[in-house]
Amino acid sequence: MKRPALFFDRDNTLIINDGYLANPADVRLMDGAAQAIASARAMGYLIVTVSNQSGVARGLHSQADVHAVNARLDQLLRAQNPAAVIDRHEFCPDHPQGVIAAYRRDSDRRKPGAGMIHSAAGALDIDLAQSWLIGDAPRDVEAGRRAGLRTILFHHPDLTASPASAEPSIAQPDFTTDSLTQAVEHIQSAGPAPDRLAPVHETDNPEPSDGSSSRSPITPMTNQNHSSASSTTQPTTDPSHSDPARTAQQTAQLILRELGHPIPAASDFSVSRLLAGITQILAIAALFFAYLNRASAPQVQNILLLALVLQTMTITLLLMNRLR
Repeated sequence: MKRPALFFDRDNTLIINDGYLANPADVRLMDGAAQAIASARAMGYLIVTVSNQSGVARGLHSQADVHAVNARLDQLLRAQNPAAVIDRHEFCPDHPQGVIAAYRRDSDRRKPGAGMIHSAAGALDIDLAQSWLIGDAPRDVEAGRRAGLRTILFHHPDLTASPASAEPSIAQPDFTTDSLTQAVEHIQSAGPAPDRLAPVHETDNPEPSDGSSSRSPITPMTNQNHSSASSTTQPTTDPSHSDPARTAQQTAQLILRELGHPIPAASDFSVSRLLAGITQILAIAALFFAYLNRASAPQVQNILLLALVLQTMTITLLLMNRLR
């Protein structure tokens, strides 16, 4: 079963840094980072970082340095809150103007491309439609939108805006805040995603500026933190296990399929067909009532269950009529 995830940009979102961080000793957590991650995990979200790390392509540090910084981030988060666990780190080391030949290239993994998000989704079986991304730059928002995520633009009021945060963007965030705590509270209050517009397609990938990232290899989920992808898992509640919208869609498909059959002549009257018509009307009424009460997820689920039972009765009665 797919699970939702909360994607974080790393620099100037989870840690305080707007340059090329290579020394783990210089890692400083953003205010509220540990609590935000712990709260999101308690809500059932996997946690993934997606970070451009063009310092590798520029020859300023190595991929090993990126792994070391990520490991230090994991350590500091757990020290503040044992539940603040990152499930996977994704980063892209490439940059078109890199001085290291092996990394001198453009890549769809580099934000605003959505490659890192799709990579993590494939590795962790993530439900992108129910997932979020928090970052400090427009390219973070754009990458999230391209992957079909809801997005939050974050900027701590005490920090100088990074060069990346001043870049233009074709995408607007769903929410803007200066507090990671407030960001997670907004996610909780927003609830499951409604039907959303199709993700922004990457037809023209505007050249991003600074910050490239290195790809974490896809590794099986264990109870260890790996240098490329931290993969600790804990039992959490999955909001997508009971998706009222999905259940309603399945019920509607059953109704439309049955309504597509030709209407029998009046001379073909039978009690089973009459009862089928009544239960069909009740099923449609239940769906309408569920829509009116869509703000209450538990109540909607109970009503949709009733609609499914009524629809099953309708189909059973019609089958009985055809077999007589």
